Amino acid sequence: MLAATRDLVAERGLDRFSVRDIAARADINHALVHRYFGTKAEVVEQMLAEESKAVADAVAASGAAVGGSSLDEIIGSLLEVLSDRPTYWRSLANAVLDEPDAAVPGTTRTTEMFAGLWRGGSPGSADATALAGVTVLGWLIFGDFMVNSTDADADAVRRLVIEQVCELVAPGYQRSRTASNG
Repeated sequence: MLAATRDLVAERGLDRFSVRDIAARADINHALVHRYFGTKAEVVEQMLAEESKAVADAVAASGAAVGGSSLDEIIGSLLEVLSDRPTYWRSLANAVLDEPDAAVPGTTRTTEMFAGLWRGGSPGSADATALAGVTVLGWLIFGDFMVNSTDADADAVRRLVIEQVCELVAPGYQRSRTASNG
């Protein structure tokens, strides 16, 4: 049921499907959706919560956010892990666009993960943390579209995204790294 809900939100947004659509996609009776989750809003919130947890768990399991690597290698690894869930990012984008306040409770793990990864890079800067998250989410959701529509080099744009996030979470990082290399 949750996978069906995720796919429907990704495809249609929050307002263009019903509990019956969830049931049909999951090949179950719609009464089961109501029995296990209640309303459509509760199914969506649970789906977002489960997907958000899965993203945070995948990042933790990957080891991408641990020390030992340079910041740009960590951010690059994170982009790889996060890009494995395109349907979640589309469903999150649609949920936020359709009903921002409704999306917040289910997405706590994802937003906490972003904040936790980048907090401290810019002392006291929730703004920089938010902008780093926006940059990564923009890449995950619109990266392919923008690269294809502008004939840009995908690898070059990805490197620029990584550099931008590094600069946001650790101001001066790029300059320090370049200066130390030569």
